Amino acid sequence: MDFPPEYIAKTLSGFCICRFKNTTHDPEAPPHYHVTVPISDDSSLLLCFITSQIKNKAWYYHKTKETAESCLVLVDKGDLSFLKKASLIDCNQPQLIQRNQLGKLIDPDHKFEVVSRNIPKEIKEKIVNAIKASPLVKPFIKKMIRYS
Repeated sequence: MDFPPEYIAKTLSGFCICRFKNTTHDPEAPPHYHVTVPISDDSSLLLCFITSQIKNKAWYYHKTKETAESCLVLVDKGDLSFLKKASLIDCNQPQLIQRNQLGKLIDPDHKFEVVSRNIPKEIKEKIVNAIKASPLVKPFIKKMIRYS
């Protein structure tokens, strides 16, 4: 039985990884993995997306804001077993959304699933450090992170 995303959003706490097609991304883009990062606002979620387009993403930041390039967290199958190839967690553009608005981000024509609630401690620390170090993340978002 599939639960509605609005219901699942209420159960997302701490770090976890969800897979869904984001309606704010290119319509031709496939579903992506998104990492939820724990924050102090229980009515909101902070999402970072994972992309396998390593060279494109690194080149983008190299050209637009070179200091942001170091805030991309590299992960592979050895780190997260569900990945098919090496990928990046983009910690420069975390998306802060209200939990009750998650359903609007999810394309209803594609499956939404929580892939993992068990993320290695080292990856959690890299994500938090990268968000806090990012020159593109607003200071109020950095202060909301609830993981040290």
